[in-house]
Amino acid sequence: MRSEFGPILDGHADTLVRIMEDGGSLGHAPHLQLDIPRLKKAGVWLQVLAVCAGERPAAYAWAKTVITRWRQEYHRWREELIWIRSRGDFEAWHGGKKIGVILALEGLEPLEGELSRLEEFYEAGVRMFSLTWNGANPFACGVGVPEDRGLTPLGKAVVRMAEERGMILDLSHLGRKSFIDLIDLARQPVCVSHANVDPVHAHRRNLTAEQIRLVAATGGTVGLTFYPPFIGAGAVGSADLIPHLEALLEIGGMDCPALGSDFDGIDCTPTDLPDVSSLPVFLHGLAAAGYGREIIRKVAGGNFYRFLRDKFAVTN
Repeated sequence: MRSEFGPILDGHADTLVRIMEDGGSLGHAPHLQLDIPRLKKAGVWLQVLAVCAGERPAAYAWAKTVITRWRQEYHRWREELIWIRSRGDFEAWHGGKKIGVILALEGLEPLEGELSRLEEFYEAGVRMFSLTWNGANPFACGVGVPEDRGLTPLGKAVVRMAEERGMILDLSHLGRKSFIDLIDLARQPVCVSHANVDPVHAHRRNLTAEQIRLVAATGGTVGLTFYPPFIGAGAVGSADLIPHLEALLEIGGMDCPALGSDFDGIDCTPTDLPDVSSLPVFLHGLAAAGYGREIIRKVAGGNFYRFLRDKFAVTN
């Protein structure tokens, strides 16, 4: 299951949403960008699967339905997967041969402003979340909001509640004031599951040097993401991610870069990364560009593994 560069851990994919919308199964979904056979082929040892309601109406009911569908998928494929919800699950995954899955909410729109629903989603197995998608909600403002007013009182409360439960805070999609507000409030490491570097290619979803430094200072990671508009202009290949990696290393240090493909959440991919099975292409490209094995192992999964290990060490 492990690639020659060690285990690959991917911090973000939207496959559960696509299965809900377009059908198929994690066991076989050739119309999608990710399924179990291709995860195994690539050497992916852990996959974060996100539930993103975005601007859908009745977000709470919709997200609960997606999680119910996921639970059915998990029971069907338990010989291949382990759902990581606790320290015990993390240790069992680490000591075994199954693909680990962490369930995430991409945006807290499904809470519909009800703080108590975070506990409900926690009980349903969610262990990671971002506060918002691109817009504003009762918790924070996303990158698509003209005036980012920062975290609301509910947003600050949800951060405190998450840290009390050992949940993983993902700062992807946050507007810059909301981002800084969360960093100032957080007392534990945070991550950005999928974003690239704004000084390399300007995009509202990419991170400034200050944002990268702040995340790295917490002990967190930034997942390089494969959506071409976040990488560069026009058609891009995996080699076009290398300047973003170089910037992450320079700004955030060796322990900062990770992977956050966003497979099945993107409508186009780099020319040589059409689906998850092509992840080794990127890693071999790093070797060909002169990166050493230690750095490649850290990017492939070592950094995100260290981040997760520390997170699950404090949960029951």
